[in-house]
Amino acid sequence: MLMAAGIGLVRYRRLGLPQRLLLLLTLLSLATEVVARTLVHYHRPNLFLTPIDTAIEFTLLALMYRLALRPSGLSRSIPWLVGAFLLGTALSYTPRLDVAEFNPAQHTLEALLLLSFVGSYFYREVIRPVAATGLKQDPMFWVSAGSLLYFAGNLLIFLTSNYVLHLSQALSLQVWTVHALLLGLLNVLFAVALACPPRVPRVGIT
Repeated sequence: MLMAAGIGLVRYRRLGLPQRLLLLLTLLSLATEVVARTLVHYHRPNLFLTPIDTAIEFTLLALMYRLALRPSGLSRSIPWLVGAFLLGTALSYTPRLDVAEFNPAQHTLEALLLLSFVGSYFYREVIRPVAATGLKQDPMFWVSAGSLLYFAGNLLIFLTSNYVLHLSQALSLQVWTVHALLLGLLNVLFAVALACPPRVPRVGIT
C-alpha cells in the first residue's frame, strides 16, 4: 500500500481520472490499515472497520469501471449498483465490538459484482476483434488483473471464514494469511497501474 500510495502521489499531476480514483482508494485503504493495526496493538477489536473499508473499496473500483466500460449498458447501471450496495451496507451495519466473525454477504456480493466488471472489461479489450494497442499501458488492465486474482481467490475464503474459525483458530489464521498474500499482490498491481504512462490509442484491424 505504501509503495502504491508513494508512486501515485509522486505522479499525481500525470494521473488520469481512473488513476486518481485508484490513488484515493489506496490512501483510504492505507488509513484504514493503520487504524486497524493500532487497535490490534492495543488489543481492541477492529472488525467493525471491515464493512466501511469494503464499501469504500467497491464504490471507488466501480466508479473506475464506469469510466472504463462506458458507454455500455453496464456502465450506465453502475451508479445504481453502487447506491444499492451502499444502502444494503448501511442497513446491515452493526458496529459491535465483541465479535470475532464478520458477515460474508457483503464481501461475496462485492466480489461477484467486481468480477462481472472485470469480465466485461476483458471482453471489451481482449476478446472482441480489435487490436488493443498498448493494452499493458492501460491502468485498468493492471487493476483488472489484480482484481481477478484477488476476488476470485478470496470468494471461498469469504464464504467459509466463519466456519473455519469454529473448526480451528490456527487454520483460520492460515486461511487469512492466504488472503494477506493476495492483498499484497493486488497492491503491487495497483502500484503498476499508478506507474503507467498515458495509453497508446486503440487501433482497429484493417
